[in-house]
Amino acid sequence: MICRSFLAVLIFASISLSLNIASAEPLSASGLDMIGPDEYEVFNAVLEKYDAFVVIGRTTMTERKLDSASIKHLTQSGVKVDDYLADDFNKKNIISYKIEKRFSKKRYFMDESYPVHPGNGKESVKISRAGFDKEKNRAVIFIRYQSIAAQKAFYEEGNFVFLERKESKWIVVKTVMVSQRYY
Repeated sequence: MICRSFLAVLIFASISLSLNIASAEPLSASGLDMIGPDEYEVFNAVLEKYDAFVVIGRTTMTERKLDSASIKHLTQSGVKVDDYLADDFNKKNIISYKIEKRFSKKRYFMDESYPVHPGNGKESVKISRAGFDKEKNRAVIFIRYQSIAAQKAFYEEGNFVFLERKESKWIVVKTVMVSQRYY
């Protein structure tokens, strides 16, 4: 009798759980599960200054957050970061997302073969997802640029890039370097 009661409770719990999952709001409604067209417009605006030989990471990076120290540094650099923008950036960059080839210029991913850069050096960028303000008129992205020259010299910098939408086009308004190393 106890086994039948336990089995009945287990079946009831399974049915209840499946009904809750089926009626739950899909992730796509949150806007966090996929990289949307606005973000690719931001990627293209930021990547515009890099030539085609700069290869791109296939997934977004997650290691940089807009924490209080970063916001203080950015404020001292003349950039105002509101809570909504910081929250949107941080939520989107908790996990890594696959980047699709939706670029305005020919781009190569790091794991693909690509034409040799003049001088046989290698340049690459990794990008975060873009955070937007409430009106989607301001955006921020983090980009890490690396260069390894033919002489094995290494250079890396990390930048927060701030953009504004002007006449339906994303324009870079400020780049703030937050890390740099070389040898």
